[in-house]
Amino acid sequence: MENFISYLQFVKTCLEDNFARFKNIHIVLGNESCDIDSSISAIILGYFLHFQKPSKIPTNSLIIPVHNVCKESFPFRTDTCYLYKEIGLPLDLLVYKDQLSFETLMKTKNVTTSLVDHHVLTESQRILESTVIQIIDHRPLDVNASWNENKVDLIIEQVGSCATLIADQIISTADGLLFREIGYLLYATIIFDTQSLSPETKRAKELDFKIAEYLETNYNFPDRRENLYKKIWKAHNDVSHLTPKQILTKDCKVVKKVPVPGLPMLVEDFLNLDGAYEAIRLFAIDNDVPLLVIMGIDTTEVVRRDIAIFFTTDGEKLMDKLLKMLCNCQQVKGYDFRFKEINTEFENIKCFRQENVTLSRKQIIPIILDAVEL
Repeated sequence: MENFISYLQFVKTCLEDNFARFKNIHIVLGNESCDIDSSISAIILGYFLHFQKPSKIPTNSLIIPVHNVCKESFPFRTDTCYLYKEIGLPLDLLVYKDQLSFETLMKTKNVTTSLVDHHVLTESQRILESTVIQIIDHRPLDVNASWNENKVDLIIEQVGSCATLIADQIISTADGLLFREIGYLLYATIIFDTQSLSPETKRAKELDFKIAEYLETNYNFPDRRENLYKKIWKAHNDVSHLTPKQILTKDCKVVKKVPVPGLPMLVEDFLNLDGAYEAIRLFAIDNDVPLLVIMGIDTTEVVRRDIAIFFTTDGEKLMDKLLKMLCNCQQVKGYDFRFKEINTEFENIKCFRQENVTLSRKQIIPIILDAVEL
């Protein structure tokens, strides 16, 4: 653990010095939702690359794991903060996207980049596209992604958690870098992402089981899988200190300028919170978007999911397209969400219960992409 903390402290010191000692910078960039998987995968891959650089990264590069979120909003990620507290990792050792300028780095340094838990850059970060030399992701391949495999090392495999792929990389090439605390972070992330490797949700794949069992055998963690999942889920759901707008921000992915917040409760219940509708309306205004896709989940007793589409007058056409595609996606994508409409008091919110709970935001995102691009 001491080496891990020292590495993060060193990166933070270099940041404060504007990286004056380094000509070569390698960025490890997680996705814009900055959830457990993205945050933990980024810092652990950064640590691994610090000691074990592939040939495409100059040997004297400074490796910087970047949390793809502003510093002030990271504490909304209550589940990730809980895990970092568990291992004694101070949040002020992390690097956030608003603490450095990619544009300035591109002008003053030789930059290379690894993308973790995503493989398509947002428009605001497309400046990094030419610097990407490595991608590790577990979501379905975006048809618009066109990376040159001669230049970019691609590891895209549909497993339950990106942490599984990071752990597999370390175990297969440098397992001596693993120690109990980062083993715990990887294991906890896999357990959380696969809902304790539950066969019912069908999220865990063979490699998830293999890596989880390896970590269990080597570190003998005290909590059983189900208990660990419940602890993290409890932290994830602890939104008692957050406003409705902060809850929307807590786990939000953006797909072609369409925000897709994931809520730690059903959308139907969220809409009953004081100020929830106004928070959604202002969220759309602040982000200058005509439509939001909001996804909710509740696992209190059994897994339940729902989805809502908020739209303005300008977003009505896109909403109609998206609804048609969601209803017909079994024929096109092979996904049967089994949506049942739920009545709400709001004319510009369409809400649906999702009876097939094995499908998640990962399957919704490609459909949103298709709707935006048609």
